[in-house]
Amino acid sequence: TKRLNDLGIMINGSFVFGMDDDDEGVFRRTVDWAVEQGITTATFHIQTPYPGTRLYGRMEEQGRITTRNWDLYDTRHVVYRPARLMPQALEAGYHWAYREFYRWASIARAARAHDSWKHQAKHFAYSAGWKKFERAWNLVIRMRQLEQMTPVLEAVLSKVTRVATAEPRSVADATAGRLPGTQAGEEPANVLPVLPVRRAEASLE
Repeated sequence: TKRLNDLGIMINGSFVFGMDDDDEGVFRRTVDWAVEQGITTATFHIQTPYPGTRLYGRMEEQGRITTRNWDLYDTRHVVYRPARLMPQALEAGYHWAYREFYRWASIARAARAHDSWKHQAKHFAYSAGWKKFERAWNLVIRMRQLEQMTPVLEAVLSKVTRVATAEPRSVADATAGRLPGTQAGEEPANVLPVLPVRRAEASLE
């Protein structure tokens, strides 16, 4: 994540709980790792065995599917019998992870993972605005005033001009003054989505 942070790219991490080797400590380890790495925003999910997948087939063979109420297959409810966790503990840990990651203290600690104050301020503003002011954003949308907030969004999402650590891919890139992998006149993305990871703590080992 250091190289992405140096380029001013904000990261959205997506984490899945409920794997067969997950225990009660997985929630704390995952959140701690995400905060220490300076992950800007995070989404958490409960493993969901969708019908037609190999995971669903395996769990059905093992007799671990506990409901066929498809409305609950939304990555927020436990619809199978976990291997090392009680279903209630898995759901409780999922909700705890959201609360813990988006606490003011956690947002501030994650922001401090960046080297420059500009990165820190950008991280804090975006992460806080993403989760702490959801009701305010909903009100703005209902009142159809989102256009009035555009300057604020653009200010937060504008890239931080600190790209000294980026190595140009070619002499042409360096001459044109653009980042590796971008075309002339093209700006790098500000937010990089991360695909769901099987185990966040794998990076700790």
